[in-house]
Amino acid sequence: MSDAQLHFVRDGIHTHLVLPAASLCALMPQLNPIFGSYQWLRIGWGDYHYYGNEQQTKLMGLRALMLPTSSVVALLGIDDLRRDLTEDAVLYSISISDSVMDSLALFVSRYFKLDKSNQLTRVRERANGEQFFKSRGVYTIANTCNNWTSYGLRTAGLNLNPVFNIFPSQVERSVRKNGYLPLEP
Repeated sequence: MSDAQLHFVRDGIHTHLVLPAASLCALMPQLNPIFGSYQWLRIGWGDYHYYGNEQQTKLMGLRALMLPTSSVVALLGIDDLRRDLTEDAVLYSISISDSVMDSLALFVSRYFKLDKSNQLTRVRERANGEQFFKSRGVYTIANTCNNWTSYGLRTAGLNLNPVFNIFPSQVERSVRKNGYLPLEP
């Protein structure tokens, strides 16, 4: 049994999973033309209108938290984990088995909402290449991006309760309680 590397990233108010691009592209061939050449994919999930929008207003943020809304999956292709993440990103490395990585990639793949032609629907793209796609799932104050990341971490075998991980600091604390420390910059 070989080991695969999962990474957890806390970046401001968001948390992300970082998987080998090949793991997700194997399940989602629609991603190959966009992300197939990258080593890693940083993956997040959030509110359709707020997450990744260049014009994030307080009203949009409040609406996202207070009303059930549609969601998006965010993907950023990464080749160098140190260089391609923001300066304030806190990075953790978690060794898991290949079969657990397959389960985690399946967890992520199930959130992509495909159209009738079995294609992805791109919602927006940031200047850094991060792309946002229509997603399954409803975003609410009780089901945030940080809960989503926690469900992914639980799929990867970490002992945590996603329901209680609303804030990024809570997710990071759960990762630390599982014995993981941030990687040195």
